[in-house]
Amino acid sequence: MPRPVTPAAGQNKRRTERVLLRIPIEISGEDSGGKAFQEKTFTLIINRHGARVALRAHVRPGTLVTVKNLQSTLSARFRIVGPSGRSLGEGPEWGVECLQQRIDFWGISFPEIGGTSPKPELVDSLLECSSCRSRELAQLTLQQYRAANQASVRRECAKCRMSTEWRFVSEEGQRGMGASALPATGAPVSEAEQGKDRRRAKRLTVKLPVRIRLQDGSEEVTKTENLSKTGVCFASGLSMRAGDRIFVTVGYSPGGSESEIAADVRWRKELDEAGRALYGVHLQQS
Repeated sequence: MPRPVTPAAGQNKRRTERVLLRIPIEISGEDSGGKAFQEKTFTLIINRHGARVALRAHVRPGTLVTVKNLQSTLSARFRIVGPSGRSLGEGPEWGVECLQQRIDFWGISFPEIGGTSPKPELVDSLLECSSCRSRELAQLTLQQYRAANQASVRRECAKCRMSTEWRFVSEEGQRGMGASALPATGAPVSEAEQGKDRRRAKRLTVKLPVRIRLQDGSEEVTKTENLSKTGVCFASGLSMRAGDRIFVTVGYSPGGSESEIAADVRWRKELDEAGRALYGVHLQQS
C-alpha cells in the first residue's frame, strides 16, 4: 500500500527561494593565515541574501570578504558563514552572506518565503523582461505558468514602469548551472549521451510542484529546481541511486489530471546535513 505523500522538509526555513545558478565571481580578502588572496570562481546556489560558492582559499567562518559579480561588475561585502557539509561540485564550497542587502547584487528580484495567510500553489519561475532585460524569480499560478510556457506572460515591470512581455530564461541565456551542468555522480550514461541531451533540450529555472514515487511505494511532493522536455532536477529527502527507475508527476496538484511519467535517475548530489539530495532524472518519452 502506498505510503502517505509528505511535503518536502525545510522549504520554509530560507528567507527567499534558492536558485541553482553558476554566476562568475571574484572573491578577495584574507585567508585563515592572514594572507591576502584574490580568486576567480563561481556560485553554485544563490538567493537574495547570499550564496554557496566554490572557493579553494581556506577561510574562517565570520571572515569578511569582497565579492565581485563578474557579469555586472558590481562588488559588495560578504561574510563567510561556513564550509558546506556537502559538495555539489568537485572542490571546497562555502556559504556566504551579503552584508549590503539593499543592493540587487545578483540582478534578480526574489520573492519572500513565508507569510501567515495561506496562498494558492505558486510556481517560482525565472523570467526576463523583453524590454529592459530585468530578471525576476516571479511567482505565477499554475494557470499563468502553463500560459507563459506556450509563449510569454504580460506583467508589470518595476524598472520599465509599465506592462511588458516576460519570457522564461533558458540555461544558455542565463549562463546558469542547470541540472546538466552538475557532475553526473555514478550516472549510467556516457558523456556523449549527456551532451546530446544538453544540446537538444533547454533547461528552465522553474519551481514547479512535482510528486516523486519510488517503486517501493514511498512518495514525496517537492519542487523542481529546473526542467526541460527531457529531464528534471529536484531536491528530495527520498533515497535514490543513479540507475533507479522512479515515477514523477510534474505540475502535481491534489486531484489533478497530470500524468505520471517514468524516469531514470541519472545523478545524485548531497545537498545538506538534513539528508536531502539533488537529483537529475531523465524522463522516459511515451
